[in-house]
Amino acid sequence: MATIPDPDAIEQLIARLDMNATIPLDTIAYKFDIVLRGRRSTLFENRLEGN
Repeated sequence: MATIPDPDAIEQLIARLDMNATIPLDTIAYKFDIVLRGRRSTLFENRLEGN
């Protein structure tokens, strides 16, 4: 049983490696965009309505 049945919603929860912001031998950067409203809003466990 999948907690989040929509594969696109799952993809929104994965932070992507951001090589443009990564500094070699110092930091590894990830990009994590949260969409607050609209059709592509990020699913939050405490707010299922509207998604």
